[in-house]
Amino acid sequence: MIELAVTIGIVLSLFFVEAFGMAAGGIVVPGYIALQLGEPDRLIGLILIAFLTFLIIKIISKYVFIFGRRQMVVALLIGTILSILSHHLMYFNVSQNTLELSAVGWVVPGLIAHWSVKQGFIKTMSMLAIISILVRLTVIIVFNGQTIPNLH
Repeated sequence: MIELAVTIGIVLSLFFVEAFGMAAGGIVVPGYIALQLGEPDRLIGLILIAFLTFLIIKIISKYVFIFGRRQMVVALLIGTILSILSHHLMYFNVSQNTLELSAVGWVVPGLIAHWSVKQGFIKTMSMLAIISILVRLTVIIVFNGQTIPNLH
């Protein structure tokens, strides 16, 4: 199921980039996000970490000339560090229920932040939401209405 979601995400990402000229935060990101749509706390954590990474890159860009490959590496590095911290620091046990505001994956927040610097955070998140929902719906259709299982 993971392979199918990522593959459909890649195909739809390519289509949307060609059709609308906007990326969904990296070509593999919508497939991974589609698998987490049933985990709103993780999605909130992902948005927070991606936005924080985006802001840090914008601040660094005022003092250091970063673009292209360098910007991608910096985004991935910052996103990974913040994501790892979120896995350890943003996990709360609230009256027998857990609230896990940790980011989805380690690389995903950096990819989202990298594309957000290029085309804007709102545009990137909008494309990511649209494509991830389409991926999720397609996977559910392929599996005859079976919902996607919890993956963590």
